[in-house]
Amino acid sequence: MPCPECGSPTAGVAEWILRKLRRLRGKHAAGPTCTACLAKIRRGSDAGTPVPRLPAGGYTAGSPAPLVKVACRFGASCYQVSPEHCERFTHPGDQCYRLGQVAFDSGPELDTLWDVFTYFDSRSSGYLRLRDFRAAAAELAQRGLLRDSPRRFEDVAAEWAAAGGVQRGHVSFVRFATWASRQGVNLAVGLEVKPGSARRCHASVLGVGCTCHTFIEGDGIACACCGHADRVHWSDSSRQGLAALLLSCRPLHWASGVTGLVKLTDSVILEKLSSLLICTHKEADNWTRDRGCVLHGVNACEPACIFKNKVAVPSGYRLTSAQRNQSPLHWARYSMIRAAILKELRARGGCKRVSTESSQEPFDRLDGAPLDERMNEWWLFHGSSEASCLAICERNFTLDLAGSGATWTRSGAGTSLYGPGVYFAERITKADEYAVGSAGEGDTTVYTVLLCRVVAGSPRVCTTNQIDTDRLREDILGGLHHSVLGDRVSELKKPFREIVVYDTDQVYPEFLLTYTRHY
Repeated sequence: MPCPECGSPTAGVAEWILRKLRRLRGKHAAGPTCTACLAKIRRGSDAGTPVPRLPAGGYTAGSPAPLVKVACRFGASCYQVSPEHCERFTHPGDQCYRLGQVAFDSGPELDTLWDVFTYFDSRSSGYLRLRDFRAAAAELAQRGLLRDSPRRFEDVAAEWAAAGGVQRGHVSFVRFATWASRQGVNLAVGLEVKPGSARRCHASVLGVGCTCHTFIEGDGIACACCGHADRVHWSDSSRQGLAALLLSCRPLHWASGVTGLVKLTDSVILEKLSSLLICTHKEADNWTRDRGCVLHGVNACEPACIFKNKVAVPSGYRLTSAQRNQSPLHWARYSMIRAAILKELRARGGCKRVSTESSQEPFDRLDGAPLDERMNEWWLFHGSSEASCLAICERNFTLDLAGSGATWTRSGAGTSLYGPGVYFAERITKADEYAVGSAGEGDTTVYTVLLCRVVAGSPRVCTTNQIDTDRLREDILGGLHHSVLGDRVSELKKPFREIVVYDTDQVYPEFLLTYTRHY
């Protein structure tokens, strides 16, 4: 039987080869591969740890075969979608095209920043650890892409700190791409950051280019229009570098030539925002200890005192003004993490779609950029003082301060219920508990709340008070989930649900709303 790679005869090749191919995460290998082809495996190392190679003298019938896939020789330009091909081979962008999981004849194909990041994210977690980052930096240096190549451990440690690794213990794609761009890496981002961009097919069959103008989702990874693989469909914007992307991904519905907070005057969107405050107010069973005590305020007395002297819950809220936050830098970072999470979820087969009170129709189309339910993108509230809301709009959230507000802490723990993250509410009634009043017109007191876009991805649902914050962090940073949905309603019969994210780039504070309380 001929080798499916090179066509050479395979007579005399041991039976372990056929077993190996069947174990390469597929069950229907087309036939045995010659020893010469399998021997052409080059490492993609993690600080010197090689990808499995053929041992001297070859494998015997009893030798265990490494659980790796063979890289398709056509790489990212392969348009094949057949199950037999996909079971046997892997391509750049595939879930298993990662360090230690793929064997090459000429090394990994890393044409974009996303390719580099996902290849060295060997755990498929969405984050790089120090060892992953070190290997990625070494690969970029070896290819001559870094302006200043880190040669010593101290150099790598400094770059790790510059990318935010010391502060967080890991580096996200957004932070990795930002670091690489500062280091002069001239690679395209490699993600579809602009929703709705036409993803033209770049497949070529017998020298003739495909005429498909954009990818149309069908069954599996094939385009419903041309039948070619998803991987050969991409937009021009996905091949932009980070600097060009920052300049080009500004939303079309933003006020032209203006950055920062812009006062809204459009009566249609003001009416929608006003209706949102009305529809997300919970009229009954709406008091929690976070609203505080009349005598002592919040978290300043015993629970018995709080329950005896409850601060009254407003009967309603009236919008007085609204401003849109136009921050191109933060929007670009948010757009990148949103695209990265969507790409990750699509590789897994999607995620369960969850709705929130603040993101249902008609509020899912609140402005010129509708929410994307494929990665559970939601509108959520975050209440605070006016000064804090202004600072967040300018600099985004800071994890050093996140969770340090009025939210209830576990008894004796001194930390927020779900650990240090950014907390959000789907109801204005809950967010209002953390809002701080300031002087308005005349004798009125006004309050501020942020209405944020949040990418929840695949949320980790918590329904009890038995919360292991270390396990939550592990679930998020290990790639299983992207956020926490604290469902304190379904089993605990509490008034509200809360949502927590642990990466500030998953949040874009889009609107600053000013309102009054009514009793």
